[in-house]
Amino acid sequence: MKIKKLSDLENHLPNINNYYNKLKDDKLREHTYLSTYPEIIKFSQNSQLNDVQTFKMLALMTYAWMPRVLRIDDEYLVCAASQLSKAKDITKNNYKEIKIQPIADCLHSLVGASKILHFINPEVFPIWDSKIQIIVGENNNNYTMKKSENYYRYVDIVYSLIENKKFYSFYKKYNQANHKRLKSMNIEQYDVSPVRAIEASIFEMANNYSLDVHFNRMGTLQINSVSGVSIINAF
Repeated sequence: MKIKKLSDLENHLPNINNYYNKLKDDKLREHTYLSTYPEIIKFSQNSQLNDVQTFKMLALMTYAWMPRVLRIDDEYLVCAASQLSKAKDITKNNYKEIKIQPIADCLHSLVGASKILHFINPEVFPIWDSKIQIIVGENNNNYTMKKSENYYRYVDIVYSLIENKKFYSFYKKYNQANHKRLKSMNIEQYDVSPVRAIEASIFEMANNYSLDVHFNRMGTLQINSVSGVSIINAF
């Protein structure tokens, strides 16, 4: 059984190929998903995040990217809007100053909270979902999906991979593949952030492996699959 290190970002290249080559059952849906991504980011970053009405509008737009109906809990609305406003200018060095839990409580979804944060600041906040949760070694259930500390741990893993000395090569190849895919669908080409590139690669890995994952105390993520084993040296 072959062992690969995810910290060697060359091992992400199959994920890039999968991202470009995989067939889609719904081409129009995929076209909409890819073509609207930079527009949502642009609109979100240009918005004046100083009231709950803007938060609601951005939440509605974010949930167009999700398979479920938006539910906003007014009890957490003011606090959630405040945290989202702060997130616009946050950096990787102080991202934990943003409390994602009030946003998640307001939207009844940590996934939804991560997506709206990503659109506000794609250089800092990756998107979180159930497939990625498995990759970072958490049980795929509603309880662990709602734990904000699991999201923060995932963000740290993403940052550690970006700091890898081979990341630039991976990132360049990822954007080249992304440009090729966009061009094939007659969509204007755009680059994604480093955070988005790693997140998308991890998501591809989750799609293409039958997973038996564990995360040990040394910060090593091991992914056992039918076809092989990958190891992420996360820290």
